[in-house]
Amino acid sequence: MMSDLKARPDCHCQDKPRPCYECEYNQVQRRRPQLASDCIVVESLVCSQRVSVVAELAIPIPTLGDIISIGPGGVIDPPLSLRPDISHIVSQTTVLKDMIVITGFLPANVTILGIETPLQISIPFQTEIDCPGVCPEDRIFQTPLKIETKITQGIEAVGISIANVLFKVLLSTNVTATRPVIVKEPNLNIVGDVNENRCEVSGNNG
Repeated sequence: MMSDLKARPDCHCQDKPRPCYECEYNQVQRRRPQLASDCIVVESLVCSQRVSVVAELAIPIPTLGDIISIGPGGVIDPPLSLRPDISHIVSQTTVLKDMIVITGFLPANVTILGIETPLQISIPFQTEIDCPGVCPEDRIFQTPLKIETKITQGIEAVGISIANVLFKVLLSTNVTATRPVIVKEPNLNIVGDVNENRCEVSGNNG
């Protein structure tokens, strides 16, 4: 042990009549831990993509009050607009075999001539993302949904149907699926999955 310490001049134990235990302890603490094998666990990318999500809701004109009308070409009078509340959006991610499903709803207020009304609505959305190889036990990372654009469209009454106002909000997010796998150094060749049965397990990731 003394010879090992002499190889490290920072210990200053050469002239000590017995081993310098404090120095020896500190040197051991600084050493890289000895692993049982040359294999490590890393996150393997299954898929990653930018996703467009459409929130959409049609509301009958009578629900909006007597002052709203829809003329030829779907012109809404007086003009309506939508004020989405993105900070209170509710979403859930479900993972199936080879598919990721995002569902939820976006709360919003309806404005008339730019003036906010007491009418509050929840606009539902759902989108399916093709992700070959993904399984319910994989890890899903999703960036916060953000608004790309919003549309308010009048739908004229035809026959016995009544007129509607269609509220639509286009959202976007980035979705990434990963799974932990065992790889072998130094070339990081995949040895196996941390969970060999992940694709046999039914469930979801919300």
